[in-house]
Amino acid sequence: LKWPFWLSPRNGSKGCGAVPRTRARVAAQTQAQRSPMGNSATAPTGSASIWRRCMPFRDALDDEELAGDTAEAVNRVELAATELFRIPGLATAYHTSVVVNGEEFFFSDSGIFNDRALTSHQGSPSERFELGMSSKTGAQLMRALTAHFRPGSYDLIRKNCNSFSDCAIYYLLRKRLQSRFSALERLGQRASHELLQKFTQGSYVPNKAAEAYKVDDVLRAIDRHQEVSGADVSSGSGECPKSMSALTIGGRVTVLGLKNAEHLNGQGAEIVRYNAVNGRWEARVNITGEVKAFRAENLRPAGEMVFESGDRARIHSLRSEAGQTLNRQVCEVLRYLHDVSRYEVRVGDQTKALRAENLAPEFPTSR
Repeated sequence: LKWPFWLSPRNGSKGCGAVPRTRARVAAQTQAQRSPMGNSATAPTGSASIWRRCMPFRDALDDEELAGDTAEAVNRVELAATELFRIPGLATAYHTSVVVNGEEFFFSDSGIFNDRALTSHQGSPSERFELGMSSKTGAQLMRALTAHFRPGSYDLIRKNCNSFSDCAIYYLLRKRLQSRFSALERLGQRASHELLQKFTQGSYVPNKAAEAYKVDDVLRAIDRHQEVSGADVSSGSGECPKSMSALTIGGRVTVLGLKNAEHLNGQGAEIVRYNAVNGRWEARVNITGEVKAFRAENLRPAGEMVFESGDRARIHSLRSEAGQTLNRQVCEVLRYLHDVSRYEVRVGDQTKALRAENLAPEFPTSR
């Protein structure tokens, strides 16, 4: 019997020639292993044991040979849910958020927030379970959905935390949020205004900014952008700054920018909890002891220099090589990023996220 050269025993190779194991050969091996007839379907009679030695199973292949055969789904995705209240015989209200590699993402009246303390569930959701593994990161999720979940567009019935979780799960895993978590919203969309006021004890106020929201529009936008880009909604490769939320339970803050309660501006307060019903933060005001609901835009970490949108500031004390080129330049403050405790500023045609300690008022302010 004359064996083909690639099966001839030599060099201690367990009956196989020293032939490079190419990707095509790996595919052929896999097909042979999955054959319903076994290896004997492709091997000569009596040579099955030699064939199996020469065509190793996939778990015996080198890691580098398998690297290109597996998807880059390395980001763990979970759902966190907390029961808010029940309407007996009708539905249960839930607050949900999506957790990517331990980092929570949720939608509030101030837009999308993220932190690692599960703050929106007071640190302890009533349910938390794994949904799957994704090739997309939390930073990519933020970039992809921020345009669809802007500050000020939150609505308890039409566009809430569950609306965001549904879209986030679709973006990450091509799955949808379980319908039981949004049952109350579907009921509310069919209910009268009077009935909604009764169920929410008069706290529900329809938000005009959410009137045009449709979840199917967002899902189509995700599909459309991925078709255009070929892989991802966002083309940027840079990661967001490390999460370091400025709003945490028990955190000390300063109130600012209120127009209907100006007497509270400049007062200190302590964060009590996140209210998932109205998407706002409840804080106890030091001077009165009252607990008030605030938008994130009206709170800053206590002790930090306070800037508002449109303020001009001079950059200083940056130490990195790139940062030193920005020192002494004047920038415009765009907004405060609570998820990373930094100000987003515009410097020329660039936008940067800088700490308050690296900014000084360009002109004296009255604050």
